[in-house]
Amino acid sequence: MLSDLISSELPYLRRYARGLMGEQTNGDEAVEDMIESLIFRISVAPDLKFNKADLFAELDKSISKRVSKLSADSGIGKILSTMTTIQRRALLLTVVEGFSVQEAARILTVNDTDVEEMLRQAETTIANEVSTSVLIIEDESLISYQLSQIVTEAGHSVVGIATTHKEAVDLAAETEFGLILSDIRLADGSIGIDAVRDILGAMENPVPVIFITAYPEMLLQGQDEEPSYLIPKPFEPVHVRTVVDQAILSAYLGQPAA
Repeated sequence: MLSDLISSELPYLRRYARGLMGEQTNGDEAVEDMIESLIFRISVAPDLKFNKADLFAELDKSISKRVSKLSADSGIGKILSTMTTIQRRALLLTVVEGFSVQEAARILTVNDTDVEEMLRQAETTIANEVSTSVLIIEDESLISYQLSQIVTEAGHSVVGIATTHKEAVDLAAETEFGLILSDIRLADGSIGIDAVRDILGAMENPVPVIFITAYPEMLLQGQDEEPSYLIPKPFEPVHVRTVVDQAILSAYLGQPAA
């Protein structure tokens, strides 16, 4: 049944929408728009059948409609247009959501060869667009080392690594950075979300945050104040690079147009 399919895929639909739109509210609203559209279509044609790729195809259309309603001359419109290019959508669908090239092509209504070309160009194009300094909050030394290597090789810098709530807050007060990469559970038994909340609360201009967790579904339930960006454990370097870049671009959503 469609309801069962939507229920099982809802966390991942939210992840895709939030990742493209750059924040929770717009992303979740795009998912709700998609669900309402599907319910209407089913009411008109009850025999319609849908699979996972169909849901993402409908969501992709919903996101495109929301972005197109924003003025191209507005600051938000310009940034969202950059964040939701078809190349970035192809990258998120394959790298983050795990679709094959063929499935991504179907979702985006393009040819397989088009997606293959997009993916070849995407990493180079994205890597040349933005760079920033990163604060890492992670208590496992191997994982923090891996994250540090990945973001450095992607052209970013690491301002420091914290393993506890206090270390994170103190380090944040002493440094400037444009992105936070944080684990959920820290060495002192505290929660990374709380440390990040304290850090952002002390900042005049909050920065994007990516949480790293073995259970991303738990933070994609549609509740208040859930993250826009999540990386599952274990992770692949290309997954980290893709999400980091998308998150960095989202920082410009709250800035006035130049």
